[in-house]
Parts: sequence; C-alpha cells; structure tokens
Amino acid sequence: MDTLVKLATILSPLISASVAIWAIRVATKTIKENKEIAKKTVADTAYQTYLQLAMEYPEFAKGYTADTRIDIDPNYGKYVWFVARMMFCFEQIVEVEGNIKDSTWYRTLIKHIGFHLKHFDKSNAVEEELYIQPLLDLIVLSRQD
Repeated sequence: MDTLVKLATILSPLISASVAIWAIRVATKTIKENKEIAKKTVADTAYQTYLQLAMEYPEFAKGYTADTRIDIDPNYGKYVWFVARMMFCFEQIVEVEGNIKDSTWYRTLIKHIGFHLKHFDKSNAVEEELYIQPLLDLIVLSRQD
C-alpha cells in the first residue's frame, strides 16, 4: 500500500499537468474557432446590409450616371451616399477577412465595385485615397476585369 501511495504521489502532478496542458489546448482551439465564426458573422452581416441597400435602391446597384439634361441631378446625390454606404459595408468585410483570404469575397467585392467605376473615376477615389488601401486595391483590380 505504501508503494501505491508513493507512486500516486509521484504521478499525480504529472497527470494534473497533462490534463492542464490538454485543457489549455482545447480552450485555445475553441477561442480561435470562435474568433473565426465571429469574423464570418461580421462579414456576412455587412454583406447582408449592402444587399438590403441594393434592394432599396436598385437604380443605383449597378452604377448611376447623372442626368446631364438638368443642372443638378438630385438622384446623383443619393447615389453618392449609396456608394459611401456600400464601401463602408465592404470595408467591414475586408477588415475582418484580413487580406481577403476567401477568394469568394474577393471576386464578389471586385464585381460590385466594378459597377461603380465611373463614380470612382469622377471622385478621384484612388488618387485622393478616399478609402482604406485594400478597397483602393479592389477598385484598381476591378478596372482590369
């Protein structure tokens, strides 16, 4: 019995340490997975917000050219705000996705930004660096598509 107690005394800290290391690994993995889920949720929510905006203003969703027959086209002012909100949604996606690891997001954002190239050219968005660098890069890339 005395030998069994000595053996338990020796093994107990080792077993406890092993369990603690295992628990830390599981917790670290769970935290990492939860962060990825949270990032995806933010990106999905931002894109859903953009889609809702596009449904509310379908006349702006694929670009808009001001009516040159009138001095000030009131719809163009609304369109400018549409693009600003769109780019804000895209900025949220880019920020949580880091360098846009998911090529689906990459292609989707380039396509939607491409609809508005006339506006970006007119506003000198790239030259004046009106957006964060990843969005400016997407504007440039959408010109190539």
